Amino acid sequence: MESLAILAVFLISLTVLGGPISLLLTFIPQRLLPLAVIKIWAFVFALVAILVGIMLMINVNSIGAMIMGVIGIATAVFAIYRVIKVIPKL
Repeated sequence: MESLAILAVFLISLTVLGGPISLLLTFIPQRLLPLAVIKIWAFVFALVAILVGIMLMINVNSIGAMIMGVIGIATAVFAIYRVIKVIPKL
């Protein structure tokens, strides 16, 4: 049962932390990391957050899971928007 709890915490943290981490990666200055590395990692974190957030929203019938899924999806979508539209202009 302990391994099931660890798996649940891991999945929820992927959604709740993956979106904001990908969004924060888009604000890192280019002098710290190359632009390609920032874009790839931000896109990967955002994609994982979106997929797990959708899975969480579909499979779990609680309001807390819905809110966590929406937060993860919204921040990940905004991060992907910044990767595609805003970062190439910098």
